Amino acid sequence: MHSTITKFLKTTISVAVAFLCFTTIILLAFYFYLSDGVEFKLDKSNQTLNSLTKRFELDFKETSSIYFKAREENIDAYIILDDVIIKRSGNILINSKNITLNTTLNFAKTVQFVFEIVLNNNTDLNLINPVSIKLQNPVYNLASIQNQKAEIDRSERFFPVTIKAENGILIDGDIEIGQFDSILNLNQYSENPTIEKYKIRLKSSENFPISYIAQYFEDVESIGDLKEEVSFDITLEDNNVSSLDLTQKLNGIIQIRNTTMRLKTFPVELKPEPIRRLNLDLNIINNIGQATLIGTVYNPKKSLGLQTEPNLQIGGTLNFEEISKPELNLIVNGYDIYFAKLENLNLNGVTDLTVSIIGKNVLDLQGYLKIKKSNGFLVPLKDTEFETKHRIRNGYEEK
Repeated sequence: MHSTITKFLKTTISVAVAFLCFTTIILLAFYFYLSDGVEFKLDKSNQTLNSLTKRFELDFKETSSIYFKAREENIDAYIILDDVIIKRSGNILINSKNITLNTTLNFAKTVQFVFEIVLNNNTDLNLINPVSIKLQNPVYNLASIQNQKAEIDRSERFFPVTIKAENGILIDGDIEIGQFDSILNLNQYSENPTIEKYKIRLKSSENFPISYIAQYFEDVESIGDLKEEVSFDITLEDNNVSSLDLTQKLNGIIQIRNTTMRLKTFPVELKPEPIRRLNLDLNIINNIGQATLIGTVYNPKKSLGLQTEPNLQIGGTLNFEEISKPELNLIVNGYDIYFAKLENLNLNGVTDLTVSIIGKNVLDLQGYLKIKKSNGFLVPLKDTEFETKHRIRNGYEEK
């Protein structure tokens, strides 16, 4: 999540910095005419502006403008870009109805800022007042994100930026994920920004496919059904991103109805059977999620039409203090669950089960099996208690 936000910021901020530099040059020439307010159309035939738009892969309508108004020692500056398209490597990253950038420029500091550039080839970002950027109806494409890693020297000079997006649409290629609103506060250094705080709300689109999330779970082969219904409304925020502590908070609800999930592997050497008619309710308050899942574990020895009643129930909590690595504390109850040995499907049976699942990277599984049927075994299976571990993420210590 953080990497996605950072890349989004870099794109928007790079445009903002370019126009700020352009703004300072113009206002020096016209300062004494600004008391009544002066507006200029942004003419892309201008050599400087044309160079900036090409450098930052930026396009906008000719109705876009820049406005200045002098106010005692300060100058209010506004840039309004209409029908904005921002690309990366030729692919559209952001498409926005308009982007508004506004700031207040102190005339003395602006003169000093320009002279630092001209005489000393030095950009003193501390001389720039806070900048506010607003995006209306942006469409943000995750598929066009480029991986960028850069070290930030926090001893460098910077200026603060606030970015607000309203009624945005988040997509990934041809997949529409949902509608989002966001507000982000960051510090812009000479090359890259650092995020200081953020708040993002994301609501699912009507056509969001649950299959999209399967890519984030190594053990899930596929998930999805033509009859499925998916809805979510989640908010993620962090008021102190630079803190070494985990300060982000997740809140929201997720509901899934009538989907089917197929697993690649199972915690023990059994053939994983599809879970059909899967319903999930997840209610998250301040990182703690209360989950309820019910479904029907498929029995290949019975007609699918006869398997209409749920026989699997999972309930408990998920701690999302680390968003990408939630800590699980769940209880699984199953009734008439079919099982078969992975290496020999003739060894199979039916059981009731109760299992506790606790852990984060490596899960502790403890439970009880009440064997109802066992087929093919030399010695019929008996009821048993068991305890095992299942690693769901590689590269982590068992804790």
